[in-house]
This record gives sequence, structure tokens and C-alpha cells, in this order.
Amino acid sequence: MSHFESLRDVLGGYLEPNQVADIERAYKLAERAHEGQMRSSGDPYITHPVAAAHILAELHLDHQTIMAALMHDVIEDCDVTKQDLTTEFGETVADLVEGVSKLTQIDFQSKEQAQAENFRKMMMAMTQDIRVILIKLADRLHNMQTLGALRPDKRRRIARETLEIYAPIANRLGIYRLKEQLELLGFANMYPLRYRILQHSVRKVRGHRKEIVERITEQLRTRLKDSRITCKVIGREKSVYSIYKKMRDKVGTFNEVMDIYAFRVITDSEDSCYRILGQIHNLFKPIPGRFKDYIAIPKANGYQSLHTVLRNKTGMHIEVQIRTELMNQMAEHGVAAHWLYKTGSAHPAETKAREWLQSLIELQQNAGDSIEFVENVKIDLYPDEVYVFTPKGKIIELPKGATPVDFAYAIHTDVGNSCIACKIDKQFSPLSTPLSNGKTVEIITAPGAKPNPAWLSYVVTGKARSNIRNFVKNIRQDEAVHLGRRLLEQVLKSQLEDFPPEQLESVAKITHHDTVDDMLAGIGLGKIASVLVAHRLTSGKDDSDDTVVDMPQKDQAPLAIKGTEGLVVKYARCCRPIPGDPILAYVSAGKGFTIHRETCPNVQRAHKHNDRYVPVQWSDDVQGDFIAELRIEVFNQRGVLAQITNIISNQEANIVNVDINELDGSTNILTFQMGVRNRVHLANIIKKLRVIPFVNKVHRHP
Repeated sequence: MSHFESLRDVLGGYLEPNQVADIERAYKLAERAHEGQMRSSGDPYITHPVAAAHILAELHLDHQTIMAALMHDVIEDCDVTKQDLTTEFGETVADLVEGVSKLTQIDFQSKEQAQAENFRKMMMAMTQDIRVILIKLADRLHNMQTLGALRPDKRRRIARETLEIYAPIANRLGIYRLKEQLELLGFANMYPLRYRILQHSVRKVRGHRKEIVERITEQLRTRLKDSRITCKVIGREKSVYSIYKKMRDKVGTFNEVMDIYAFRVITDSEDSCYRILGQIHNLFKPIPGRFKDYIAIPKANGYQSLHTVLRNKTGMHIEVQIRTELMNQMAEHGVAAHWLYKTGSAHPAETKAREWLQSLIELQQNAGDSIEFVENVKIDLYPDEVYVFTPKGKIIELPKGATPVDFAYAIHTDVGNSCIACKIDKQFSPLSTPLSNGKTVEIITAPGAKPNPAWLSYVVTGKARSNIRNFVKNIRQDEAVHLGRRLLEQVLKSQLEDFPPEQLESVAKITHHDTVDDMLAGIGLGKIASVLVAHRLTSGKDDSDDTVVDMPQKDQAPLAIKGTEGLVVKYARCCRPIPGDPILAYVSAGKGFTIHRETCPNVQRAHKHNDRYVPVQWSDDVQGDFIAELRIEVFNQRGVLAQITNIISNQEANIVNVDINELDGSTNILTFQMGVRNRVHLANIIKKLRVIPFVNKVHRHP
């Protein structure tokens, strides 16, 4: 009975003798069930459930929870059934044990699926009785304390799971005491070298810090004593893991993080908390924007406290938390405080926990499988992260504010580079849409598509931003060179290979370019006229005084537009030209060509008097989709939008955007932007739409 003695001492301090006797019966059953079983460390297996029970006893959990903790592995590892437990200890204890037990009856396809199903079962049991997760947290904490006997790879896997799942759950339930221990042990086993270095560094500066902490503590105590406010002031040390997180999140270097001194002031009432805040702000200068009132607006887990950051006369930063004794106990114990203090009314931590547990039931109902459910729970545990799904159910983690373009690059660089549109939950959405948790995102790509520089205005991930910048920089140069070559050869009516390389290089120098490619890129970007370069090549003129502002002549043969010119050829939004439309191009110095329809009001008169407009035509082998805009006047009926969208999709046109405007009480104007191949494709769509009874008018705009 030696294993039980220390636990009995703790239990006797807050439980009735008959309850302690029931716990001892549970211990005896567990001891018999685990007889002969050993842990990886070489200790008898019974030491593990006793240690888990001891952790819960320190939180003053009720006797049924302690009994379940002692027997939490007997169903899984021993020849004991739930019915046996129900007969011996009652249904409540049996349900708790089953809730914590690992699932072994089902043959899973993968280890990940088995772990996910185990987790799902535990979370669902937790919605029935929150004590299940308290037992599981105690179980995990003792496992983390004894990880040393396992292989390094297994230690890292368990440590990662602890940091990703169990520590955040303890945080979500407001049990900071367990959360901090789980984080520290998880960090020590996940990154042992980083942990040892940081721990050593903290020890080195601790002596110097001790004097400063004592001096600031005395200043705070003196000021508050003079104000006749009852309170106690405690200097706090930051945990190694919290220091690591601040450094990892680039809040500062080790020295900068350690230059922040933390204190906690505990008082008797909310009113005193705000009075203390005023006195401290008079003593030290508060830093603007660093005050948080979690008393008036508690955190999601029910945590309450006043937080402020101050600066003393030497420039030192001082963090202070101000809370009541009850708030402090709630912060330490979270939902476990319900049993510790047996308060009559539900406290904030318990209320928030119940709300979260209710949301878990909804997540379970909507989840397709256990792995999806786990990821859904992780979304809740990491509010600063966004988790979205691929159409195949893979979870993609992105920072808050991420867009479908960030999502595309998170999947693969090639997917991002060839992205043209997206569907969010099967609905077409703009690529700039901020993603929210749990959405399914489908990226639509096209072989000839290229990144759009405008994406840089709304992407948030470094991967997306760097890839777009690099691609745009390199591809724009390559495309400009290719277009410049085509323009020059069109004017010359011969290939550049017909001219000696020395002659091409000489003309490049005369036109103030370092290389022939730079000169061709200048032509493609409209910085220099192709006719001027052609004139120099054919006449042999080497006069370097001529300016390079001459523009292409109108009497030259039209340039064929293939639709694959990328960034150096753009299509005007004012008229949205598509293959089959008569077109012309406006040459913008440094920006390339902008294609307009000849009927566009913006160019009908101007192009006759402006040398920047040049003749172009569609190539016979034009490729890609081009944006066209349709305006559809419809009568208000149920399902109108769905039917029209379905017809457009059936015609293999990609809907890019939809606007709905009310014309009058009975009529709406639907404006669709869609990708079409050519005028014939668009005409077929219009023909299909015009035969719908509730469609009044259809016309292309503009």
C-alpha cells in the first residue's frame, strides 16, 4: 500500500472518510488489474494512475474523479469491463473511465486516424462530463514528467501533441497551473537544446534580477500601503517557454525580453483592483496602448485581471497584473475551481467552458471524420490562426487575414503561380477574400496563367509575397523581351538571327541599353519604338544623339495577340475585349500594351490623333479565358440566381464575380463577370439565358 499513502494524506485534507475509503477500493482494483505490468521507466505501472490522481487531488477534485483517475487504464490494458466498474463503483465512475480510455476495439487505417478517433471520443465524453478532460490532462502531465525513458523520436511526437493539443485545452479551460507545466515539459522534450540554452541563460541573469524585483516590489507595496489598500504584491518570473515564444515571435532578443519585469497584485475586491491601477499609474508612467481590462471583458476562457505595462524612471518596463483573490484562484485552477471552492453560482471560467463544450457538439455533428473533428477543435484552440480545408479534406494552416492566394501558395508554388480564381465552400469568390476558419477552398488554375502584381496588396504570408515578387520580376522581363522581339521582327519583316550579333549589340549601346535583351525588353514595355531600332539596324546609323521617343507607325502590319503575352499585354477594363472583337493597342511607356475594343468610347476618337495607338489583331491560335461582363435583367423569383449560375457553369464559363442590384420592387439587375474563350462562346451563353422565362433582358456590358 506504499503507493497510496502519500495520496491518502492529500485526500484526507478535504474529503470525507467514506469517500477516501471508496477511493482506496478503486486503488486496490487498479493495483490488482495492473499487477505485473511495468512502465518504460521500469517502475510498476500502478505508479502512473496514482500520480495522475495525486495531481487532481491537489486541485481538490471530487472523489469520483479521483477514483476514475486511478482506474483510467484498466479498461484498455486489463481484463476489466465497463460493466464491472458500473457494478462495483456506479455508472458515473464507469462513464468517466470509459471517456478517458483509449479506443482499441476498432482497426484503424493509420496511427493518425487512431489518435484522432481517441481524441474525438475523449472530447465527446468531455461534453457529457468535463471531469474527463481533467483526468486526461493529469494523465498527460505525468506522462510528460516521465518521458525520459522513451526514444527521442517518440518523445518529440508526444511533446508536439502536448504543445498543439493538451496545453491549449488547459489554457481554454483556464487551468494555467497545468497549462504552464505542460508547455514547459513539451518545450523541453520538443527542443531540448533550445530549452537547455535558455534555462542556462535565465539562471545567469537571475541573481541580478532578484535585486531589481525586490526593489520594485517594495516600491509597489509602500505606495499601496500608504493608500490603505489591502493587497499583496508578488514578483513573477517568466517561464522559459514564454520567453522562447516571445523571442520566436520576434518580440525581442533574450536580453530585451528579460528586461521586462512582471508583478502580480492580489486584492480583496474589484473596486480595489481599479484603485490599485490608479495608484500604480501615479507611481510609474503607463505605456499607451498596453492596458487591458479583462475584468470588464473576460478572456474566452473566463480569465479576469487588469493588465498594464509601465516604465520607471530608468526606462525599465514593468508588467503588472491586478486581480482579486478569487480571480487569482480561478486563473490558476479554471474549471477545476468549481470543486475546489464549491461556489454556488457558476463562475466565468465554468460558464465559458460550458459554451465551448456546446460548440464541440456542433463541430462533431458537422465533422466528416475524426481527423477533421480534431482539426476543427484545433481551430478553436488557436484563435490567431486560420484553418481551412482543401477539397480533399487536407487542413491548411494560415495566419489570420490570409486570402485564397496565400492558400494557393501554401499548397504549392506552381498552384499559386497558375491561380486564376477560387471557390470558397463551392461558391466563386474574389481572390482577395479573407479566409475564415473551417472553409473549404478550391483553387482554379489555368496552364497559361501568371501571377498578378495586384495580389501583393492583399497577400499576408511571406511565401506568397516572395514568390509573387520573384515571379513577376523574372517573367515580366522574359515576356517583355519576347514581345519586343516579335514587334521588331514584324517591322523588319525578317528574323533577328539574320543580323550579326555585333550589329545588334552596337544598336543596343546606341539606344542606351546594356544588352540586346534589355533593348528588346524596352521595346516590349513601350520605352523605345520598334521602328527606331529597325531604322538603326537597316541604315547602320550610329548617331547617339537621337532621342528614343518615336512610337510605332500605324501603317505597319497588325501585331497578332495570342493571349499568352502575360504581364506586358493587358486587357482594358473599360471595354473588356475578347477574341473576335476588333481591337487596337495603346502603348504605355514602361508598362507595355493595353488592348481595347475599337468601339470603346475611350479610344474611338483618340486613336486617330495619338501615335501611341497601334494596330493589333487576334491570332488564329489565341489561348486562355478572357473576362466578359453580362448584365441580366430578371424578375424576382425564387432560385433565379442559382438557375442562371448553373447555365453559365454548364457552358464551361468561369464566373469571377456577381453583383446584384435592385431595379424596382419586382426586378433585379444581375451583373456577371465571367471567363470566356471568344465571342462565339459568349454568344452561346447569351442565347441560353434569353430563353429563360424570368429573364427580361441580357446584354454585354459595356
